[in-house]
Amino acid sequence: MFRSIITFTALASLLMLPVSCGPTAYVFDVELRQPSASGLDLGGKSMSVVFMDNGSAEDSLFMGTLAGSFADGLDAEYFGGDSLIQVFSLDMKPDVSYSEKDTMVNLLVETGSDVVFLFDTPDFGTATVTESVASGEGRSSVSGVFPYTVTLYVYDAMNKEDRVLEFHGNGTGKSSAYIDGDESRDEKLRMLKENLAGEARTAGQNSVSAFRTGWKKENVFFYIYDNDQWYRAYYAAADYDWQKAMDIWMSMLDTKNMEKKACLEFNLATACYIQGRYDLAEEWIELSAKDMQLPLTGSMQRTISSKL
Repeated sequence: MFRSIITFTALASLLMLPVSCGPTAYVFDVELRQPSASGLDLGGKSMSVVFMDNGSAEDSLFMGTLAGSFADGLDAEYFGGDSLIQVFSLDMKPDVSYSEKDTMVNLLVETGSDVVFLFDTPDFGTATVTESVASGEGRSSVSGVFPYTVTLYVYDAMNKEDRVLEFHGNGTGKSSAYIDGDESRDEKLRMLKENLAGEARTAGQNSVSAFRTGWKKENVFFYIYDNDQWYRAYYAAADYDWQKAMDIWMSMLDTKNMEKKACLEFNLATACYIQGRYDLAEEWIELSAKDMQLPLTGSMQRTISSKL
């Protein structure tokens, strides 16, 4: 069953069409999910998150934590907090370009999702390391500040632009660790990097912001005849039960009354539009227009076309 992506805020006035014993058009005031700030419309799509493993345990720990936090944020935004987005690790291959469409398509197939997010290995800048005075037990503490850059590649198989999107983020991580005092600088850096999990989680959460949805109020219409079946479908739609409403409309499509058939197809187009299924909405509105030009057909055609 397709996930509902709208919230009904009110039922506005009805429009009486100038047709004797004909249909009535009811207008719903709804909030429709809009594309995210990234330009991607992720509603109703399956997603996966991948991070590259460059062989460094510290870098992989950082990116694995970041990717997991990012996936949690997407789950909260699009799936009500259910853990539906899988996180994968991918061994880095120096001769492979992940900004290329073919490469990302292969990765999409391997993960079995509509959208794949791929985090490249982190690019850590020169770290600043500071040691404290030795404690009474003969141990010292060391702190580090790590500037870093992370690159994210995104490919959406259902995006009409059909290209790989690339995003870059910068941050500064801070951590501390206890040392014995005889560790090399590299060893100290390794220890400090192992303690950057908090920064990685924050970076993952922040990365979700570009992919959070927006909402826009919009009026949509459904046609209704003075008949029990039509009212049952209407009430199902008002309860967000799109499958039930669409099943009822579909069951009545064998009517010989072309006006009723056009209204049923119009309703099916509207239901698909509300759910973000724009290709299917276009098919239904074109069938409706072919059977009969209703007063609202042209405006609905333009509305759907604006989403394609």
